[in-house]
Amino acid sequence: MLIDAHMHIFAREWLDDGNRMAIARRWARRQLPYRDPKDIFPRVGEAVHDPDGSKWAKEYEYMGIDAGVNVPNDWGSAEGWGDEAEMSIWDINHTYCKLAEKYKGKLFSFIGVNPRRSNALELLDKGVREWGAKGLKLLPNLGFYPNDRVCYRLYEKCVDLGVPVMVHCGVGGFRYMKYTNPVHLDEPAKDFPELEFIMAHAGGGIGHLWEEAISVAGANPNINLEFAEVSPTVIAGGRRGNRGKYKDHTAQFIDMLDIMRNELAGGCANMMFGTDYPTVPLESTKAWADLFKNLPAVAAEHGYDFSQEEADLMCYQNAIRIMKLDIKVD
Repeated sequence: MLIDAHMHIFAREWLDDGNRMAIARRWARRQLPYRDPKDIFPRVGEAVHDPDGSKWAKEYEYMGIDAGVNVPNDWGSAEGWGDEAEMSIWDINHTYCKLAEKYKGKLFSFIGVNPRRSNALELLDKGVREWGAKGLKLLPNLGFYPNDRVCYRLYEKCVDLGVPVMVHCGVGGFRYMKYTNPVHLDEPAKDFPELEFIMAHAGGGIGHLWEEAISVAGANPNINLEFAEVSPTVIAGGRRGNRGKYKDHTAQFIDMLDIMRNELAGGCANMMFGTDYPTVPLESTKAWADLFKNLPAVAAEHGYDFSQEEADLMCYQNAIRIMKLDIKVD
């Protein structure tokens, strides 16, 4: 079994203009001659537009991923943008939870909300108690630190509700990276030792802050590392997929996994598979899924010994346990 602990379903009306323009600026500079982002902006969101989840369901079947956990991002009120999506953050989260009900047992959802919103606490409470959400997603690069006291009321609520907190760490996500350094998760993890924290992106992968991620998670047994969007630093082709010339770095990633399982309190019990679908090319994501599904054999090819029990922890058991997913395993 393979559970994606970090993925997204998108619709154009759920993306605010600031986020869409940031994406357009990146695309505009992917090749020479550079293009005008304003020409690209109207098309941003078209490729991932999937309001009913049908594209997601079809592509997950193709990739052999059994279930996914949707983690909403509240881009509205981002520092420096100050605009909102066409749909309110309340309705966006409710829509995600209704999609999870539609694909019961296959799709689950968190609540994503900016902690500076006046109704953040109410949205989290209602989302978990009434809509069936499985946790809280925070996106610090919007302009707050995870150890900012504005987040603490949400952490307290998560303890009360018995759900985990996923915090974006290590990569920019179009906004300010200073807020996403893993070290900022150290303080809340110590202040809330009974709360399960999930460090999204595990520091970002090869070439990013994965060593800092290990240092912080190694010092806090309630921090779990999750590997969404790490695949572009590992799988051949990188962010450009089959069109890219980026070499395969699987051996380096297996070495990274080996260091992680040695340093973390629970070893492989503190790590979980994730993709960040659909932000990575589909074939690269499929190769990422295949790597984890065949981890013992792949690791052996590079001189490492990973047991099937360790692979199962990362592939699905940790997600089920930490997120309390309603999935029965034969």
